[in-house]
Amino acid sequence: MTTRTAAPTANYLRLSSALAMVTDAMSRALQGSVFSFRRETRVSDADADALRGAIDRALPLLDFKFTDPRRQLPKTLGTRLRNFRKMLTQMRDAPNGEALSSVIQGMRGKTTDAWQKFLEYRDEALAIVNALDEEDLDAYEVGPYTVQTFNTGRGDWDADKYGAVRHVLRMGEKLLSQHGLGRFTGGAVLAYPTKYLPPSAGAGGSVLAMYRRGDDIMWLAVGGGNPQRILQSFIHETGHRIYWRFLGTRGRAAWEAYFEGDTGTPDVDAVIKAWEAWAARGDVRYGRTLGHWLLHLKNSGQDDLLMWTEIIASKAAVEENLDPYGGAPKRGEVPALDQVIAKRSEIRSFLTPVTAYSATEAGELFAEAFAHYIVDGPSRLHPKLRAELREVLPIMKVGSSPLSLRRDYGASDADDALADAWGR
Repeated sequence: MTTRTAAPTANYLRLSSALAMVTDAMSRALQGSVFSFRRETRVSDADADALRGAIDRALPLLDFKFTDPRRQLPKTLGTRLRNFRKMLTQMRDAPNGEALSSVIQGMRGKTTDAWQKFLEYRDEALAIVNALDEEDLDAYEVGPYTVQTFNTGRGDWDADKYGAVRHVLRMGEKLLSQHGLGRFTGGAVLAYPTKYLPPSAGAGGSVLAMYRRGDDIMWLAVGGGNPQRILQSFIHETGHRIYWRFLGTRGRAAWEAYFEGDTGTPDVDAVIKAWEAWAARGDVRYGRTLGHWLLHLKNSGQDDLLMWTEIIASKAAVEENLDPYGGAPKRGEVPALDQVIAKRSEIRSFLTPVTAYSATEAGELFAEAFAHYIVDGPSRLHPKLRAELREVLPIMKVGSSPLSLRRDYGASDADDALADAWGR
């Protein structure tokens, strides 16, 4: 299959073209002075007219507005963008070459001049659009879901990614229906071809899916190539949807009471003992640091110990400053293991989690427990957690194993081949 480079959004192309014209016009207006910081600036009337015209075309494109009024540029970027518009406006409003020369001369500082400032602002403006802009592509239906696809300039829609959307939504609908939760399927899904949701979605970090309860919308990133992780994340966000829209005030209050009531002192000593034993091995460097220990647990498949280490380190507020190249603790740093040992008697957490993330707060516990119950099966949960989930969501049934869905699912041969290619 041919791999294509994602096309920039139309807004990026328009702004890039407009700013390229400003760059060319400003370069001609300044002539040789762009290469000589101290040279006096003299702009001809003709060059001033050309620069004003180019700026007039670019300025409207620098008035960035989000479709979602709740989103805003970070304060620092907003200030830089306003300064850029102010700089261009001052040059545009100069009536002739002599006045423009004076304006440009007045922009000179101790270490920068107008040309250098313009280039910095220009590159920042383009970077903002490249990071945050998106444009609508196709909209179509997958079962009860309405899918709106987007281009952000950093991922490319192809047959595999359209197939990933179809596979995850069909599988999600099937699993939810099998568990008696068909009423909770459907709605709007905003889909991206990127590995993770882009900044334009308002997500941070390595996020595969997201739910916004204010307008009941799901976001989904399908470019990572791991359908099980994408499906798990999608069902997790469906859990958030159920928690906020269908559980009710009483149901949420009961769940929060359970979360708070099952908080206590975990077996910190077991984690410390295992960690110290590994750190003391002769072939281990920097074994008392958290990152090296977590990597060892992940590589050796010690999932339960990995989960409890993450929970305990989080509750102990472990902080480490390591060398980014060799991973060695910087001078004066207290290794994570010693920080945990110092706080061992203070650590309290939720005692029957399904993942480390589920121990953070009640809503995340519900979503994580729900996702693992639906996708992996009830046995994935601690018996107490499983009982509480069934208590607060009594309509939920025990469904068939998701691994059996490939053959009784009714999917097309193409979908089945896609599942095989993904290792299902």
